Amino acid sequence: MDKWLQKDAVVRAMALLLAFIMWLFVVNEQNPQDTRTLLVTPELRNVPTGLVLMGDVKPVAVKLKGRRSELYATGGPELGAYVDLAAATEGEQSYPVHLASVPPDVELVQIAPPQVTVKLESIVQQQLPVELVLRGTPAAGYAAGPPVLSPVQVLVEGPRSRVRLASRAIVRLDTEGAKDNIRVSVPVQILDSKGAPVPEGLRIKPEVVDVSLPVARLPAKMVPVKPQVSGEPGEGYKVSQVLAEPATIIISGPAAMLAEITSVSTLPLDISGATMNRSGDMRVVLPQDVRAEVERVRVTAVIEPRTMQRTLEGVEIKVRGLAEKMAATVEPKSVRVTVAGLFQTMAPLTAADLSAYVSVDGLGPGEHEVTVHLNLPDGVRQVGIEPAKVKIILKAEEPPPEEKKTGEKDKP
Repeated sequence: MDKWLQKDAVVRAMALLLAFIMWLFVVNEQNPQDTRTLLVTPELRNVPTGLVLMGDVKPVAVKLKGRRSELYATGGPELGAYVDLAAATEGEQSYPVHLASVPPDVELVQIAPPQVTVKLESIVQQQLPVELVLRGTPAAGYAAGPPVLSPVQVLVEGPRSRVRLASRAIVRLDTEGAKDNIRVSVPVQILDSKGAPVPEGLRIKPEVVDVSLPVARLPAKMVPVKPQVSGEPGEGYKVSQVLAEPATIIISGPAAMLAEITSVSTLPLDISGATMNRSGDMRVVLPQDVRAEVERVRVTAVIEPRTMQRTLEGVEIKVRGLAEKMAATVEPKSVRVTVAGLFQTMAPLTAADLSAYVSVDGLGPGEHEVTVHLNLPDGVRQVGIEPAKVKIILKAEEPPPEEKKTGEKDKP
C-alpha cells in the first residue's frame, strides 16, 4: 500500500480528486442551487395597426432555478417577457407569455399565470360640429353679430368606447365689455351627452378653432339674409331649400335707412342642371351708404330627387289561393292604380310593371267581394286603387263531356 502511494501519478490523481471534492463543497456552500421568482410585466409586440390597448397588462411571476449567483444576476430586462399580438383582434382575450431569452445556466421553472388578458379596441373617428358658447355681453351701445368659426367641424379620434361618449364639441368665448371685433383661437373641448368632459384618450383635429365675432357700435341692425338662386336643376330634381351661412348679418348705416330694411338678399347662385347640392360665396346686395360686417355669405342650394305621381290603367287582376277544380271569374278584370315615387323610377313605369291580385284562400263557391292588393317595384309606393274591391264568382269546374258519358254508363 505504501509503495502504491509513493507513485507520482497516483499522488497527482488523488490530489486532483481531493481538490475537485473541495471545490464542489465550496461551491455548494458559497453558491448553492436555488430558486427565484421575478415579477415582470410582459411587453406587447406586433400590436395590429388600428388597434389600441385599453387598460394595463398585469405582471406575471417567472420562477427560475440555478446557482444563486446566476439567479441574482438575472432580472426582468434579461428575460424579455413579451406577448405576441400579431394575430390579435378587437376585444378582450388571453394571450400566452413568452420569454425572449433565459441565461444558459438558469432553468425556467414556471410562468404564472402562463397567459395574460389583453383588451384591444379599434381606433375610430367621428366628426362633430363645433358649438360656440358665449359668456358675458358687449359694452353698452355695442352689439355682437353672428360668429364665424373655422373650421365648423372637428374630427375626434380614439378608442371606440371613448369616441362613442363624445357628444358635443364646444369652444367658449367671453364677450364681456367688448367694443371691437373679436378674433381669437380657442381650444376645443369634448363633452358627453350629460355635458361632462370626456375622459382622456381622444385626439382632436384640429385642437383649436378660430373664432371671429363681429362687435359693432349702434346704430346697427341684425337682419336675415335671403339667398337667391337662378336656373333650374337637372331633370328629375328639385330645390328643397336654399341656405345662407351666416343666416343673419349686422348692417350699419343711417338710422332712417336701417328702419326700412327688413332683410338683405344675395346675388343669385346658378343651379342650372344641378343634380346635387351646389354652394358658392355670394356677395350681399346692400343699398348705398349701408354696410355689412361681411361682404359675402355662403349660399347652398339643397338639391333632391323630385317625386311624381302617376295613374296607370288596365292593371290586370290575378287570383291567388284558388283550390283545385275551382274556377274564378273576376269583375272587373283590371283596375286603375295610382302610385308615386322618384321621377327616375316613375317616368319609365308601365302597367306591366305592376302586379294586382286578390286572394280567395278559404272561400267557397259563390259570389264574394274581395280587396285588391298590389305588388310594387322597389321605390314605388301605392297611392290608390280603383276600384279597391272587386266581385269574384267561384264555382266548381265542369268535367269534360267524355267524363260525363263514362259516368252515366257506370250507373245501374
